[in-house]
Amino acid sequence: MNATALSGTHKGNADAAHRWLLPGLIAGAAFLIIEMVAGSFTTSVWAFPESIALTIGIGSSTSDFASISLWAGIGVHLAFSAGLGAAFIAMARRLRVSGRRLLAAGVLFMWAESAVSIWLVLHTLFPATLPLLLGAVPFWASFVGRTTYGLVLARAYETLWHAG
Repeated sequence: MNATALSGTHKGNADAAHRWLLPGLIAGAAFLIIEMVAGSFTTSVWAFPESIALTIGIGSSTSDFASISLWAGIGVHLAFSAGLGAAFIAMARRLRVSGRRLLAAGVLFMWAESAVSIWLVLHTLFPATLPLLLGAVPFWASFVGRTTYGLVLARAYETLWHAG
C-alpha cells in the first residue's frame, strides 16, 4: 500500500470518528457548561465535574478546589458523552429517525439513559458516593442539562451526518 492510499485511509477513519464522536462531545460540553453555571450559583462552579470523579473514587472530598478531580471529572464526563452520542447515532440511523422526531428521540434517549446510569449503574456500583454527584447541582439544573444534551446531540448528529 502506498503513502497516498494510507493517507486516504487515515482521512476516512478520521472523518468517521469525527462524525461518530463529535456530536456527543458537543452535547457533553453543553451539558457540562449548564451544570457548571448552575453550580456557580448554588454550590460551586467546580462541583459537578469534581463530583463525577469523587463518585467513582478519583480524588478525595474536600471543600478546596482539586484540579485532579476537576480534570478527571471533565474527562470522564466527555468520554461518556462521546460514547453515549455514538450509541444514539447508531440507534437513530438504525431506526431512520429524522426531523422533529430526532429531537424528541434525543431528549427521550437522554432521559432514559439518565435513569439507567444513575439508578441502575451508579446506585449499584457506588452507593456510598452517589450522593456527592446528586448533590453537586440542584435537580432542575441536572434536568435542564440532560435535556439540552439530548437536543444538542440530535442537532449535531443531523448537522454532521446530513450536511452537504
